Order: sequence, then structure tokens, then C-alpha cells
Amino acid sequence: MHLLDFAFSNANVSTVTMWLEVTRVADFMTFIMSTFINGVLLNLISTASPKHFGNYVYLMMSFSINSLVFAAIHAFIQPIISTEKYVLFVFTSTNYLELPRIVMRFLLSVYGTSYSQALTLIAVQFVYRCFSISRRKYLVYFKGRHLWFWYAFVGIFGLNWGLCVFFIAKETPEVSEILRPIMASSFDLNVSDIYYVAASYVTEDPSGKQSLNLPVIFMVLNFALILGFSFSVILFCFCFIHYKMQRVTYSKIYETVQKQLFRALMSQMIIPLVLIYVPIIVVLILPIFHVKNSAAVSLTSILISFYPVLDPFAVIMIISVYRQGFFNMFTNKPKVNQIANLEMSG
Repeated sequence: MHLLDFAFSNANVSTVTMWLEVTRVADFMTFIMSTFINGVLLNLISTASPKHFGNYVYLMMSFSINSLVFAAIHAFIQPIISTEKYVLFVFTSTNYLELPRIVMRFLLSVYGTSYSQALTLIAVQFVYRCFSISRRKYLVYFKGRHLWFWYAFVGIFGLNWGLCVFFIAKETPEVSEILRPIMASSFDLNVSDIYYVAASYVTEDPSGKQSLNLPVIFMVLNFALILGFSFSVILFCFCFIHYKMQRVTYSKIYETVQKQLFRALMSQMIIPLVLIYVPIIVVLILPIFHVKNSAAVSLTSILISFYPVLDPFAVIMIISVYRQGFFNMFTNKPKVNQIANLEMSG
């Protein structure tokens, strides 16, 4: 019996080791693809965007730059997001530059900051499209110094998330003891060999009595508010834009452009919903019910890594001037942009 247990344990560690190698390769592949696609999108935005896109191009460029930062940090730290008992944790055993633990915690916090900024930037893009459809006079609030207000708004949400991770989700002896067996059994790692941030929903005193970990509860509720607020804005604006587009008559060319931008926004609602909203909401809920999510097969980390690849690629494929510019990169055909001179305030 002991021999069978030993064999099973070794097989489990071997499988997990193989899985880790697969995820490492996948992380680097998604980083390379993200760098290429976002680089292409940034070039297309700056060279092929029609005039009527207005300051919307700056929002798209900001989103692509944030995606590049997110993908770079993800590839460097290769985080795994999971739960164990009443603990939600993000850990990595990768430290190519042998950085101090506090620097690795900082990088994990910046990773969270970039994630939060992506959510908020999507919401701001939807607000812009709302104004461009039916409240065009408000587009003035996306010009000049007003545009910096939106960037500050996005930055505040990002800092909020990142600072919570850095100061509240710190390594603790109690959490380390909870993670020690899972690290040993699943990854053949000592807990001292990993770098992690964690949210322990409850704490235990020396007698074993449990109580709510109030700072962590505050942090989780804070995250839930950011997720809920950003997606509520996205959903409201999406429905409003769809409603207006069904009832407003545009010129044929302008209507085509609006439909393309609407489809791009629809992809920017569906892709994040599947790849970053639902996975994070699930792992935020699991510790409440002490549900174990195997760290060895953390789909959350994998889904998130594909986000900065699929979202910009969808934008390139949906918006015709970008799609045409993308395909022209591989041909000798000249650019034909029949809507480049269409004017639009903003």
C-alpha cells in the first residue's frame, strides 16, 4: 500500500512538473504573440486611424500599452492563481534575476494593477462610444486636459488594486503553513522557494478559534466593487449603444463605421468576461466555501494569459481599416481607406 501511495505521489509530481513546463511555454508564446499583435495594433492606430475616430485612438493606444505591460509581467513571473481552504493565493517559483522577495511582491502587485487598469480602460472606452453615439457634445470631456482626468481615473483604480495586494496580501507564517503541504505534494517545492501574495479570509488564534480577517475582507470587497462597477458600466453602455444604433439613421459610410466599432466593443465585452471577469470572480468566491481549486491545473492563470492576445487581435480583425492595414503588411497592395476623411468631433 505504501508502495502504491509512493508511486501515485511520484506520478502526480511528474504530471504537475510536465504541466508547469507546458504553462511556461504557453506564457512565453502568449507574450511573443501579445507583443507582436499589440505592436501591430499600435502602429495601425497611429497610421491608419480615420479622422472621425477622434480621441478614441488614445484610449485604444493606452489599452494596448497596458496589455503589453500585463503580458510582459505575466511572462516574467509566470503566476499561478489558486485557492486552498480559505486562502486565495497567487504564487510563482520563477525568479530569473534572483530579485529580493519584496521586489517580487511588488511585481505581483503591479500585475494586479495592470489587471485592474485593463478593466477600467474597457469601461472608459464604452463611455466614449456612448457619448459619440448620442451625446456628442460631451466628447469635449475627452479632449485636452480632460483626457488626463480619465487616465487618472484608470490609474486610481489600478493603484487601489495594486496597493491592496502589496500591503494586505503579504506573506504570513500562517498562510505559509497552509501552502506548505500543497507545494510539497503538487509541485515538489518548499514554500520557502516560492513567492506569493495571498488573501486568507479567516485567521486562527493559538487555540484554533477562527475569525474573519477584516483587512482581507475589505480587500476582497474592494476587488468585487471594481469588478462589479466596471462591468456594470460596460453592460449599461453596451445596451445603450445597441438601443441607439437601432433607432438612429446615419449615412451609409458612417453607419458602417459605427457597426464596426460596436462589434469591436462587443468583442471587448465578451472576451474579458470569459477570460478575466468570470475566472477571477470564481476564485474570489471559492475560499468562502473552503473549496479547493487544484493549483496544479489553474485554468485562471492560463485564461488570463490569453487575454492580451485575443482582445487586440479581435479589434484588428473587426475594424476594416485596421484589418486592411494588417493584411497589407504581407502584400504589396496599396492602402485604400474610403472613410479616412470622414469628420467627427472628438
